[in-house]
Amino acid sequence: MRLILTDLDGTLIDHHTYSAEAARPALAAARVAGVPIVPCSSKTLAEMRQLAVGLDLAPAPLIVENGGAIWFPQQWPHLPHGVVAGIDGGAVLVLGTRAEWLRPRLALVAAATGLTVRGFTEMSEAEVATRTGLPPAAAAMARQRQFSEPFVCEAGAPDLLALDAAARQVGARVTRGGRFFHLTGPSDKGAAVRVVLATGAHRSRSLGLGDAPNDLPLLQAVDDPVIVPQPSGLHPDLLQALPAAMHAPSPGPTGWNAVVLRWLSATTDHG
Repeated sequence: MRLILTDLDGTLIDHHTYSAEAARPALAAARVAGVPIVPCSSKTLAEMRQLAVGLDLAPAPLIVENGGAIWFPQQWPHLPHGVVAGIDGGAVLVLGTRAEWLRPRLALVAAATGLTVRGFTEMSEAEVATRTGLPPAAAAMARQRQFSEPFVCEAGAPDLLALDAAARQVGARVTRGGRFFHLTGPSDKGAAVRVVLATGAHRSRSLGLGDAPNDLPLLQAVDDPVIVPQPSGLHPDLLQALPAAMHAPSPGPTGWNAVVLRWLSATTDHG
């Protein structure tokens, strides 16, 4: 069994337009080959369910909110212990920490670092739409946070390591995506990817694609990691941590398409 595990914004879908049209050939080739595509994103379950339909993905797990939870379709080979069934036609395994617990910790992180921050909870749907370029209905789904609190730093020079260190002091973590910092519990994309790989039909060969620091755990958990460049180039944190990783030839869905087609041609379900 082969699996493709992929970040969305800036990787499978364009950072600005949210279009995946350039990746359609590889999406179709993966479906014909019977290779499930597992989105692994900071997006909410509501967003991910809509995207999976829009991209015509075969039923496969959805890793949401930076690994805070995994949604499994009922027909997935093995459902892990602890899933809650009957959610959107599938089952959900919670790996992270509830957003209600996380949100008060954001103020503690801000105080410890001397930064002025603004979380999603403080933003209206209109503000989220403006900051993300999403239409209002999609912005509303983006605000349906269950296991994370995205935020921006409005004053001060943010440093990811300092923010994460402060968050760990209060039992949380901070990572960074393409647009926002994310306050999460002690879970990440990598832990969720390992659960998905362990529940496949048998030992899977896995391709992972990402473009930002919050994708590092995902890329470290797969057999074949791919760094997708951002418009400014390959992210230095990913380059330093993954010197042997493959590099997509261009940003977003165009680069994603090229790498996935090449990988599908070069691999088989037996290795």
